[in-house]
Amino acid sequence: MFGNKEQVELYPEVSGEKTFYIKNNKQTIRLDNNFLRIARGGAINAMLQGLDGEKSILLSSITGYQLKEPGVTVGYLQVNYPGSQDSKRGVFDAVKDENTITFLAGDKAIILEIKEVIENAIISHNK
Repeated sequence: MFGNKEQVELYPEVSGEKTFYIKNNKQTIRLDNNFLRIARGGAINAMLQGLDGEKSILLSSITGYQLKEPGVTVGYLQVNYPGSQDSKRGVFDAVKDENTITFLAGDKAIILEIKEVIENAIISHNK
C-alpha cells in the first residue's frame, strides 16, 4: 500500500482542455467540455481560502454567475450552482469564495473567454 513509489498525476490534462493562468492572483483555470476547474497558489490565496487543491465544477450544473469589473479593487467572476453560496458583501466576500476567480484589468480577455463558456453551458443545459 505505502511501498509503491510510482508517480501518479493527480490533475491530468483532459483532451480538448484549455488552460488559463492568472499570474497576479496565482490561479490556474482549466476548462474542458464538462468541467470548470479552479486551482490556486500563493501565500495570499492560502490565507484567504486555505490550501484547497483544485475545485471542479460541472459546467451543466452552473445556473448563473456574477461578474465585477476590476477598478479600485480586483474584479471577479463568481460561479453559482445549486448549493453554492452567493457572496452578499461584494469583493470582500468574493475573494474568499472558492467558486470565484479574481482578476485584474490585464486578465479581462481570459475572463471573457471563460464567461462565454459558462454562458454557453447555461444555455445548452436549459434548452
